[in-house]
Amino acid sequence: MKKIFLIFTIFVCLLNAGNFKEGMIAYKNGDFKKAKILFELAIKNDGATQPYFMLGKMYLYGEGVRINRKEAIKYLQKSAKKGNIRAKCYLAEAYLKDNNNKDKAMKLLKYGLKRKIRECKKIARIYNITLN
Repeated sequence: MKKIFLIFTIFVCLLNAGNFKEGMIAYKNGDFKKAKILFELAIKNDGATQPYFMLGKMYLYGEGVRINRKEAIKYLQKSAKKGNIRAKCYLAEAYLKDNNNKDKAMKLLKYGLKRKIRECKKIARIYNITLN
């Protein structure tokens, strides 16, 4: 019985990894609607960090979905809480675009810059933010 459970668990893990991998392929090919579905499946099946991050970016920039900063913030916060530093950079941008939580945005950008995350540097430059 333990062997069957182990084999089933491994199969489910591989299937979940496949959803995210296929989602990334669809995303890179510009098939954002398919990517969204696959990322949602990856989240539903194993709660991985990267699908939260990708969905957050999609809602932030309107890639295959309407721009929805509330949804972007929700997904990016979940990804950031799971340790994704790049998600913190995009979360900062979502806060800046909303003209809301500028103090939080500054903290997130500083955190990313200390860790040399290029997205944070790029976002700070776009919004003319100088961080020391």
